[in-house]
Amino acid sequence: MSKISLVFERDIVSVVETNVDDVTGEILARTIDRLMAEGAFDATVSSFLGKKGRIGQTIRVVCAKNSAEKFGEILVEETGTLGVKTTQWTRLIVPRKTTHVPVKLGKFNGEVSVKVSQLNSGLRVKPELEEAKKIADSEGIPLRRVMEIISTQALTRINKRK
Repeated sequence: MSKISLVFERDIVSVVETNVDDVTGEILARTIDRLMAEGAFDATVSSFLGKKGRIGQTIRVVCAKNSAEKFGEILVEETGTLGVKTTQWTRLIVPRKTTHVPVKLGKFNGEVSVKVSQLNSGLRVKPELEEAKKIADSEGIPLRRVMEIISTQALTRINKRK
């Protein structure tokens, strides 16, 4: 069996980050929510042990290359930090498409959006999280299980189309 090389899409993104050691978990959560609502591609918080034994957090934002200042300003406003660092990275992206597949799960019978990508190991299907959450809530089933069921049904449907 020959291995087919995965061909990535590429783009350039800005990465904006700051270190804080005096911000509560509630403020950090609000900051991440706002960053994502404002269009960040990703926003994370990681803990570290800093000078003088202080526990702190690094807030990292991945965003469009021309929006670093916008997200830097949000970090300053929300956390009180006095500075941010910026850099640009090349991002490698697995090509994907979004499609809608019929899903039956309990009383739910409708279409769900899924992202489909072709990897060397075969197709990968990832249900849209917010749609899966609604089904999990309405059916009283754990989200993890709903994601598995949607993925299985989607793969079956996509493979029948071939």
